[in-house]
Amino acid sequence: KQWYQRRVRGGVQGDTDKQITAYHHINKLFASYIDHSLDDIDYTVGEKLFMEQFLDMEIREAPVGKGMLYPDDGQSFESVLYYGNEWLLFIWDVILLSTIDYWSGSFVLSAAVAWVFNEVFLSKFSSWRCQRNVATKALIDDRFLL
Repeated sequence: KQWYQRRVRGGVQGDTDKQITAYHHINKLFASYIDHSLDDIDYTVGEKLFMEQFLDMEIREAPVGKGMLYPDDGQSFESVLYYGNEWLLFIWDVILLSTIDYWSGSFVLSAAVAWVFNEVFLSKFSSWRCQRNVATKALIDDRFLL
């Protein structure tokens, strides 16, 4: 019994301490990177060229020793959340629409309720929850995920 208690306490506490230490080191690194405080690692911010946006790929080479950052419109993070679950979401929408239409007898009402549900629950709540999960699992501060 003592071995089990010592193992559980030491393992959980040890893992938590390692995670907290790693979290602080990564936050310091990212903050230094954003502030241009690191001499050997730097970045430039620029817009994508028309052909880069059209082809959805980078054509220009990044300068040697520098990273290239592009402004994000917010769609790239949200598009990853549902990647691979399109059929599941489609079936969910059809079932929700059919159920509400069966109960209410009004297709317009069921379409409106399904749309509101998708906008409020799936878009807002899921995005917030997934962003929080990414921040926790990757040990990244929430402020870096705008």
